[in-house]
Amino acid sequence: MNHGFGNTDLNKKKKKDSRYLIFYQKELQAKNLIEKEDFEGAKKIYLLLLENKYQNHEIFFNLGSIEFQSNNFLEAISYFERAKIIKLKNQEQIYTFLIYCYGKLKNYSKATELFHESLEKYPRSEKLIFTYAEIAKEKNNFQEFIRLYKEAISINPNNYKALSNLGAVYEKLKEFSNAIETYKKAIEIAPDVSHLKVDYLSSKSFACDWSDEDYKKQILTSVGIVGQAISPFELLPLEDDPQKHLIRAENFFKQRFKKTSKKLKFKPKNKIRIGYFSSDFYRHATMFLMKRIFECHDKTKFEIFIYSFSDYEDIFTDKLKKNVKKFINITSLSDEEAADIARKDELDIAVDLKGFTKDTRLSIFSLRVAPIQISYLGYPGTIGSSCIDYIIADKVVIPANLKRFYSEKVIYMPNCYQCNDNKRLVSKKKFQKSDFGLSEHNFVFACFNANNKITLVEFNIWMRLLKKVKNSILWLYKSNNYSMMNLKKEAEKQGVQSKRIIFADKMLNEDHLSRIKFADLFLDTFHYNAHTTASDALWAEVPVVTKQGQSFSARVCSSLLTALNLEELITKENFEYENLAYKIASDKSYLMSLRKKLKEEKLTSSLFDSEKFTKDLENIYQELINAHSKNV
Repeated sequence: MNHGFGNTDLNKKKKKDSRYLIFYQKELQAKNLIEKEDFEGAKKIYLLLLENKYQNHEIFFNLGSIEFQSNNFLEAISYFERAKIIKLKNQEQIYTFLIYCYGKLKNYSKATELFHESLEKYPRSEKLIFTYAEIAKEKNNFQEFIRLYKEAISINPNNYKALSNLGAVYEKLKEFSNAIETYKKAIEIAPDVSHLKVDYLSSKSFACDWSDEDYKKQILTSVGIVGQAISPFELLPLEDDPQKHLIRAENFFKQRFKKTSKKLKFKPKNKIRIGYFSSDFYRHATMFLMKRIFECHDKTKFEIFIYSFSDYEDIFTDKLKKNVKKFINITSLSDEEAADIARKDELDIAVDLKGFTKDTRLSIFSLRVAPIQISYLGYPGTIGSSCIDYIIADKVVIPANLKRFYSEKVIYMPNCYQCNDNKRLVSKKKFQKSDFGLSEHNFVFACFNANNKITLVEFNIWMRLLKKVKNSILWLYKSNNYSMMNLKKEAEKQGVQSKRIIFADKMLNEDHLSRIKFADLFLDTFHYNAHTTASDALWAEVPVVTKQGQSFSARVCSSLLTALNLEELITKENFEYENLAYKIASDKSYLMSLRKKLKEEKLTSSLFDSEKFTKDLENIYQELINAHSKNV
């Protein structure tokens, strides 16, 4: 190892030996600082050593690692390359870091060159193959990712983490059959790893694969309750148990998001500052619902700050920017950097619109960015943490007897908790029933919920309805090919011709609002109700039958119907749900009276009064500020 010292006469050697000992002690000091995670302190010592021409592989490698952790990939590459020159053997780890860094800098040609160079030396290195596979995924070359992962797994078939990553890509590609089989193999290798079981159940639910229901019940008994924490979100469609949802949320938040919180003092201002945090400020269900709130906020009393953690923007984003004080993209920032920016904006209230859904940044709220922090809309359940002070709800989704299953204090909106856009556009396209494979003579039962919300319990009821109601069909949203195949197969198994199930493709929301009017009756799912999809149906004046459960996610449709004075469409038991749906389908006059009532209530109901909703929300914000000011 070259430490930068030559061999001359004895006196010079002794002098350099004494310097060597001092520098060596400094190097040991830097190592100790790294162990204590004082990376900046270690970096200063290493740079000082390099200035004094004391250098070795480990110094360059550790400097590269420090820069790597700070996402300073160019600097990291410089140090790793120098470490690679010094250490000509056992370079596998250096190659791994270099390939990753070049990938992050989108210098894919250099990453590819280094990958092939490294494989010549380490042809059976799982680490190198997996690192390069991630670059393939970043380039959206998923087939190459799959090929590479299969190659690495063939080297070590017992790598359950690799199988888990491969299963996740199959899920992303909606290849749920492959995902299910991959997760099965991973579970056989690591039966005690909880998230593998959740991923397995989630894949099965998206594929509407209801085989092995006993195993599902067995998993749901304890997964996330004891042992390893898992995200509660994936299990909301699988069971209606608010007690379990709370425990899973508490465990998952503590493991994944909990950080040291900073106490923030409330500072009175001329206007109340509200910060909304999400990755969905574009053409997304959240914006379909919230768009009018941003337009209707009273700018003379409120200053609205948007913190987006998505690089994707569209016309919805452009319009949003015109209606807020400040739009800040924090995608590339660490949680600590993002929290620091938000704190400098001196927010009074921070509103999380994500919860445990995809791309959440709950750690920002754990650090605390405002004196008052609220959970709203994006996640239908509790966060399970004291860092979220309040959850916005109504007395239907969280009645008094169910408040104990929420870690947050419950804020009640005077009407339905769900906001809506009362200026939603409906396509002017002149659709016909035949455009969607529907006949003029059919009674159309519909459910446009994502297929993972459908359980065998609902589907059994729907099949009995098709048998009882002559010329009826079931119109479902097509989530993926596997769910379509399995649902058709299950229909045939129950004695219903599969051609009586029609699948609808995804389309623009304004076109969907024009399309859905061809449904006669919307049938809700149980554990995880229709939320935005129910609002779509009701806006299009299609009645919705729901069964009210116990969890937030299982009570949303009841809240929407209550706001429209259509409580007669809310049931509590499976047989009530089935009997009501049958009554509506077999009594044309009753169906017409429901449609008439829905049309009238839609014009006057608070559900579709964006201005009133925003005013009610602002009153709540003001009351919270008043109460907080008094407490301070």
